[in-house]
Amino acid sequence: MRRLTISAAFALLAAPLFAQDAALLMGVDRYQEFRRVAGGTDVVVGISALRDAGYAVSSLENGAGGDMRRLLDRLAVDAAGAGRLVVGLSGRFVTDGRRTWLLPADAPAQPSLFTLENAVSIDSVLNVLAQAPGRAVLVLGVNASDTAQIDPYLRQGIGDLDIPQGVTVFSGPPNVADNIMVDAIAVQGRDVMQFVRNTRAVQIAGYQPGSLVMQADPIEVAAPARAGDPSLPFWEDAQAANTADAYRVFLLGHPNSQYAAEARRRLEQIENDPVLLAEQGESALNLNRDQRRAVQANLTLLDYDTRGVDGIFGQGTRRAIRNWQQINGFAQTSFLTTEQINRIDAQANRRQAEIDVADAAARAEAERLDRAYWEETGARGTQAGYRAYLNRYPEGVFAERATSALTPDPAPAPPPAADNGQARAQENALNINPVMARLIESRLSQLGFDPGSVDGQFDAATRRAIGQYQADRSISATGFLTQATLARLLADTFGR
Repeated sequence: MRRLTISAAFALLAAPLFAQDAALLMGVDRYQEFRRVAGGTDVVVGISALRDAGYAVSSLENGAGGDMRRLLDRLAVDAAGAGRLVVGLSGRFVTDGRRTWLLPADAPAQPSLFTLENAVSIDSVLNVLAQAPGRAVLVLGVNASDTAQIDPYLRQGIGDLDIPQGVTVFSGPPNVADNIMVDAIAVQGRDVMQFVRNTRAVQIAGYQPGSLVMQADPIEVAAPARAGDPSLPFWEDAQAANTADAYRVFLLGHPNSQYAAEARRRLEQIENDPVLLAEQGESALNLNRDQRRAVQANLTLLDYDTRGVDGIFGQGTRRAIRNWQQINGFAQTSFLTTEQINRIDAQANRRQAEIDVADAAARAEAERLDRAYWEETGARGTQAGYRAYLNRYPEGVFAERATSALTPDPAPAPPPAADNGQARAQENALNINPVMARLIESRLSQLGFDPGSVDGQFDAATRRAIGQYQADRSISATGFLTQATLARLLADTFGR
């Protein structure tokens, strides 16, 4: 009987099991306004190898911004149904530290944040690659020595990329980018991770499995696939889930299926990849955004910087989780289990209790010193004493008494201002939980703005402290938090 490879067998199905794979290669070595980038177009050499490996490849050498944008638009469409995604970009990059762009050949001599509309946004490319988690690779060819400052906001090079889950990023000199494409990604059975780890001057970021084979070896099957094969719907379900349990269930129900060999290979790959197992385990927890915010707030309280409490587990949060796992003796996968979430919560509550005790002791000592100073100044009943006390303690325990004594006929206090409904609505939209509220009060206290009791309740003292902080930082002093105020408060806390 004639035997076919599994890839050839699948090609005979009326409805293909695997979506079209897509690749985009763009390199620039000649710029109109910048010096030449040696090897900048080498990455495009990989076009033939990728096409032979089954990818629909688009490529461009020394393209202008408009041409680059048209290819990127095509990639965004192709990515929606792709099983594998590969993008290779090489040339001159610029960054503001958080975002990164590849400059087109017609980039202006003095690019700025506001003249990059025709440049290639690496953040946008990463978001497109996220459509194929675990099977998405970005290769960046960049000279490590190109770090010159362009203006106060931009410099040459690559910034701190915010890489989505399941996307692997390789960056190295332009003259090795094509090697990764031709000698690893497009080669059947080649472990791309092992190849790159053995290649000098290449950095790896994002998804880093133990092994990554983008071009699997063909697996022989006894006969071509048939549209009426009873195991086909179950195989498609297993592929869609792409978990160890899904492949086990498929093999249990269909041990003799023509897809069984491929199911066993994928099961073995997952079981031998602890990071992938950890990622799937966290996904199964179905954490909502509030639960993710709570994790970020707890990690922040424990001094693991998540770079924001927004409910989005980006690169900063993953780094914080990985650092916490290292300190606490867990495998450094950057993905959480229920046990780890509970332990982080317990540690954060203990830390908050310690902060509360320390804050209470600090307030007691501050009040003791306040009262002692009052005994030596304002308690003597002199105008000079009152002024001396207020100069040291303008908001002290006896500040109201001293102020009243210095103003025999005070003007009546103005009526309280009307509640700022819009500011309150903005704060409500932040969904601040009690743990985060205590963290905010604690940070205000540490910065010298007394919020009263650190109890997670925003009372009048807390509102006053927030308003004082906003006024001190030239923010509209409403006494209510906005996303900008909260971010500034956390940044100030860490001394930025």
